[in-house]
This record gives sequence, structure tokens and C-alpha cells, in this order.
Amino acid sequence: MSDWINALGERLSKYSEAEFEYDDTRNIEEAKQIDHGVSGIYMEATVIFFEIKNLTFILKEHGRRKAAQLYTMCNVALSAICKRDGAFVNCFSPGSFLIVYPGKEEQQSEAIRGALRIVQALSDTFKHQFSIVPGAEFSMGIDHGHIMGTKNPSDCGFESLTWFGTCIYKAMRIAQECARPFYVGISGSIYHSISEDLRIRERRILGIKKKVEIWTKISYQFDNVKKHLYQTNHKIQLDEE
Repeated sequence: MSDWINALGERLSKYSEAEFEYDDTRNIEEAKQIDHGVSGIYMEATVIFFEIKNLTFILKEHGRRKAAQLYTMCNVALSAICKRDGAFVNCFSPGSFLIVYPGKEEQQSEAIRGALRIVQALSDTFKHQFSIVPGAEFSMGIDHGHIMGTKNPSDCGFESLTWFGTCIYKAMRIAQECARPFYVGISGSIYHSISEDLRIRERRILGIKKKVEIWTKISYQFDNVKKHLYQTNHKIQLDEE
């Protein structure tokens, strides 16, 4: 058997026989302590799954360079908007990002505000910059839970950690449901835990100010179970608290 095959077998045996170790933390900087073996970090967090919904269309109509340019711009915008709230952005796939707000339930409101700021940034504030790719569509799904990140063997930074957690896959599923004109969807558990100021907003209807519900309830399937999510196209200004 070739030397490289033997070496690979020994390395896989090392992984398979080791006990997976992890640090329970709220600080992403702890990722620097992860080695390239069987170890990781574990945290409670609210996650936003951001998806460029029509990447296939973008590639077909505008080409690979425009798709890569759009992806880079989204990365820059998401990181700048969410970093101020203590969140970090993970490049999840060529068409999506995972935005993580470490912490307990209090982070749910911060994550929703972050998502609504992202909507404002991409569709209004920086509409001109993002017009380089006409027709680009996006959506976000939000859920809360516990996640675990492990370092890719060839990676030496935290940006390319691989994350696992049911809440991530639930947020992905919610994002899939949020077709235009809806941009943000949240799980039922998050909706029922947030304060009224994130559910009810004042809008002018026929010249009269009225309080209206900004979320629309729909049903969807997750793990073959019928659940409810709440979606909105509401936006808040980048400097709004």
C-alpha cells in the first residue's frame, strides 16, 4: 500500500479514536485555540442564515466574476453591519453566509434588528452599489439554539470554521421559504419571545398613523413536522437602535 494511503489511514484513525473535546464559550476569539485535530468550540447563539436566492440565474446572466463580486460585497456589508452587535460572519457556502450572535435569548432581538438593517442596506442605503448585479435576490432565516464549530484541517483562521446545530438547518429552511417580497423569516419560538417593538410598528395608512403587525405567519415543513414561521419585508435604518 502506498505511503500516502498509510499516512491517511493513520490520520483518520487518530480522529476516529480520539474523544472530541470542546470549549463552551461566547467569544469567537476562542477559535484561535482550536487545533487541527478533534476539537472545537460550543456556544449558545442566535443565527441568521443569509442566502443569495438566485445565484444560478446570476451566474447564467452575469457570469462568474459578477457572482464573486456580489458575494464579496455581501460579505463586507454583513460583517460591518453585524460586527457592532458582537456578531461574526461565517462564509457558509458559495451562495450563503451564517451570521452568529453568541449569547442567550437576549440576542434574538439583536439578531432581528441586524437582519432588518441588512435589508435596508442592500435594498435602499447601498442600492446603487449592489445594482452592479441587477435582479439579485436574497433572504434570511433566523433561529436560536446551540452550535458547535470545528476547524477545517487546512484552515488557520476562524472564518472557515464548519458549524453544526439544528438551529442552523432550521434557519436555512426558513430562508428557503422567504420568497420575494419577504426578506426575513423567524421561527415561531423566536416570534413569541420578542418584545412588542419588534412585532408592532407605526405606519401611516391613508394619512392616519396606525399600529400594525409587521410579521406574516405561514406554515412550513421541518423534519417532516408542520411548523410556523413569521416573515417580513420591514426595514430599519442602519443607525436605528
